[in-house]
Amino acid sequence: MLTRDFVLATVAVCATVFTFPGRGDAQEPIIRLNVKPTKVAFGKWSQPTVLRTAEEAAKHFGEKPLEGVDFKKQIVLLFAWQGSGGDKLDYVVAESFPEQIMFSMKPGLTRDLRQHVHVFALRSNVKWSIKGVKAVGGGGDSKASEVRHLVFAPKDPTIALIIGGMNKVTSLTDAEAVEKLLGKNNAKALIASVDFDKEQLVLVSWSTSGPPDGVLRHEMKGDAKDRKVTFYVQGPPGGGARGQRLRLGADFFAVPRSVTVVYDSKER
Repeated sequence: MLTRDFVLATVAVCATVFTFPGRGDAQEPIIRLNVKPTKVAFGKWSQPTVLRTAEEAAKHFGEKPLEGVDFKKQIVLLFAWQGSGGDKLDYVVAESFPEQIMFSMKPGLTRDLRQHVHVFALRSNVKWSIKGVKAVGGGGDSKASEVRHLVFAPKDPTIALIIGGMNKVTSLTDAEAVEKLLGKNNAKALIASVDFDKEQLVLVSWSTSGPPDGVLRHEMKGDAKDRKVTFYVQGPPGGGARGQRLRLGADFFAVPRSVTVVYDSKER
């Protein structure tokens, strides 16, 4: 009897479906620190101060070490700006390895002038960026990082059953298209993690049989003027009979608007 093992595209499932060789550090990618600097210069919210050593941190927080921060493995971001009391700083974490963190700020509507200070410790190998600003953090292959695997944790988990398993890609180029597909509540976090002026949101609806299951992969080819990303399912080594269950996947990626996106339905 064929069973249907539907893959919900949540953080936990992404970790199961996608394997990241060499990932042995269980340290959280980002931690909010409940500390107040003794010296702070207020500037633009989108230009945080990056602290990479204990000596740099001491200039802002005094000589006492920041509790819970290991500068051998982490950096500290210090956001400090003046604005409406209703200003709200937020961030989303895209599930990948290393993880990718995008910060955004929703301006407040009140006309009062308040000082805002937020401090975060980030694992030093994660990629971080400011929504609407060219990427400023992290390392690694810039070409590979252009395709960002996003966390999708819908308010209504049944939506993944509807959009998964179709073996195709769907490009969503604005917030309205995302809300039309998923509904406002399910779309909110995805919309916040994409800069639609420069990126498109791509739904990869895929399937695989198992066990053992295949996994979703992608490759980018072409030059700067004509690039194409191909998503495909990589089958397990050794082959063999795998028809005991059908697994449906629905995963979202942020991809540059100029890149062509296709799906290869043939398992590799």
